[in-house]
Amino acid sequence: MKKEPAGDSSLSETMVARIEINELGDVARQKEITDAVEALDGVIEMKIEKGALHVSYDPLATTEKKIEQTIRSTGTTVKAAVTDTESAHPDLPTPTQIEHALPKKTHDRKNA
Repeated sequence: MKKEPAGDSSLSETMVARIEINELGDVARQKEITDAVEALDGVIEMKIEKGALHVSYDPLATTEKKIEQTIRSTGTTVKAAVTDTESAHPDLPTPTQIEHALPKKTHDRKNA
């Protein structure tokens, strides 16, 4: 399942879709759904947690809509879907922290 993102991974962010599915409690249905989604190009990782399928994927290779269509093709009903970019690791600095750490620019003096 851990497929490498297509193309140059520095040009894209990993997306995460949280898809609520009606029949997710059935183990046989879970396997059918995860096998179908796993076969899509661009799917990096997935897990079933708190009544939803969480899928990390490369947006250059697939989309949330393709993932939803694949789930529906198994005869399953999608209740809701939400997509977001994957959060940065908590130990990594945020862009705001980096900006504050940079030295302040001094104003140019024209008549110095």
